Amino acid sequence: MRIVNDAEIEVQDREFVITRIFNAPKELVFKVWTEPEHIKNWWAPKPFIASRCEIDLRVGGEYAYTMRSAEGQEFPPYQGKFIEIVPNEKIVYSIDAFHQAEMWKARIGHRVGPEVDFSTLQSFVTVKFEDAGDNTTRLTFTQRLFNNDVRDAIVESGAVEGWASILQNFANELAKA
Repeated sequence: MRIVNDAEIEVQDREFVITRIFNAPKELVFKVWTEPEHIKNWWAPKPFIASRCEIDLRVGGEYAYTMRSAEGQEFPPYQGKFIEIVPNEKIVYSIDAFHQAEMWKARIGHRVGPEVDFSTLQSFVTVKFEDAGDNTTRLTFTQRLFNNDVRDAIVESGAVEGWASILQNFANELAKA
């Protein structure tokens, strides 16, 4: 385990797990995590911004977040579907990387084996919101990937550090909420 921006990071079989404690009740943490007016302020790692945030928070609903660089470059949307939602407790959603197959091939294709089909590539995220006592919340973010080669390629590409940065942005947004 290592610590980045107050977040504990563990790389496990086919997944990585990031845990961080926030100084707010889980109802507020859940709200800031799920409402577009908040998401647009925290979702992208610095120096990027979230230039678009669309969310249909229901099982089967879709989301799409677009990231823009400081130079104005727009990146393909990060998108997927909600699989499970337990208000104030848990959210499970897909990251449908197949929508961005060419970008992912260019980014990680040389690091993964031939069994990875980029036209169907997905990962699944579980975000848990747990009362940690004294009006604090433990947020646990787990991203499960196709295999350990894909996990390693994603981790090596800086995704874990990106999420640690995003969680710092989230803490800042939470303090303003």
